[in-house]
Amino acid sequence: MSSYLNVSRCLFGVCICPKTYYISQHSNIIHDGSLTLPMIGAIIYDLPSLRYVYCFTFICLSLIGLINNIFSIMTFIRERIRYTICGVYLIFYSIFSLILMILIITNVIIAIYYDKYIFRLWACYGYPYLLTITIYISMLISSTIVIEHLCHLFFNFDQLRSRKQSIQIIICFFLIVSILNLDKIFGRTLSIDQFGYYSCSYRHPLFKYWSNSLYYIYIIIPCCIHFTCLICILLILIKRHPLRKIILYQSYFTPSVFIIFCMVSNGLYLYLFDFHLTYSSGYLIRLHIGFIFLLYTPQIFTYMIYVMPNNDYVKEFYQIWFYRKLCCCFYDKQRYRIDFEVLNILCAARSSSELIKTV
Repeated sequence: MSSYLNVSRCLFGVCICPKTYYISQHSNIIHDGSLTLPMIGAIIYDLPSLRYVYCFTFICLSLIGLINNIFSIMTFIRERIRYTICGVYLIFYSIFSLILMILIITNVIIAIYYDKYIFRLWACYGYPYLLTITIYISMLISSTIVIEHLCHLFFNFDQLRSRKQSIQIIICFFLIVSILNLDKIFGRTLSIDQFGYYSCSYRHPLFKYWSNSLYYIYIIIPCCIHFTCLICILLILIKRHPLRKIILYQSYFTPSVFIIFCMVSNGLYLYLFDFHLTYSSGYLIRLHIGFIFLLYTPQIFTYMIYVMPNNDYVKEFYQIWFYRKLCCCFYDKQRYRIDFEVLNILCAARSSSELIKTV
């Protein structure tokens, strides 16, 4: 196996190989190009019987993410939440997570129509770029939320202060992440060799190193922020409250614990293990996909990590029209069922009394 395969890395499901490798290795040409998306490639390269399983899994996870983030947005746009600083951050976090869920669904569409040139262009340029900036921005916003929680606890910052600052911070995040990741578009080229096979490769090795560096920066720094703020928040809560009451403040530390676990697990896997789609067994491909999905997990379960641990947010969720309509529907059905049972009992009692009178 070549030295290239010994130093390859796959970030966000993207494996980059030098274009010269594929031109020189005619016997091992990958039909889907040198830039391969393992979630898409797994459907193509793995057992044909598992293709429907992959599609079903992607669709189910995307639907779970869509439902979670739609419920989150409906909760966060409530008046008592959207007027707070954290409410603004949470709304944008849910929006970027919603975009990520839509991108995950496109994995199935790309895999089905990957032979078409327009979908190869999308897989080479558009998909990795949008996927990267949505995950990076979500990570930065989550870090800002935990910092805001710490400032509220320790410095007693007003949650209802001007929201212009939070919007400006999010715009800065968007501009910085979008500009720094332009190598996903302008640093790559989709070319065809003399055998008619497409390859999507970096124009220069420096672009690959830049992409790898950004990945670890956007993972390590937010994780360090989450960990530091988590320790500070726990120390403040332990100092102010008995240990048995700390669980009442789980909304401050539940998201950070979950995000740290997912990001650190994915980062350690990518750092410790070399992976290449075509030269890996089916087991390794599925394992790799599982660790890649760890990057998406915080965005998939937005409602569960940000709304459910917070009693105030849950109460606001109970006030949205969808939940109230759903409750009314179930209440009406239960009431009709009880009324029907009561009528049956009354009818049975009446028939019994009439029979006794007849006798």
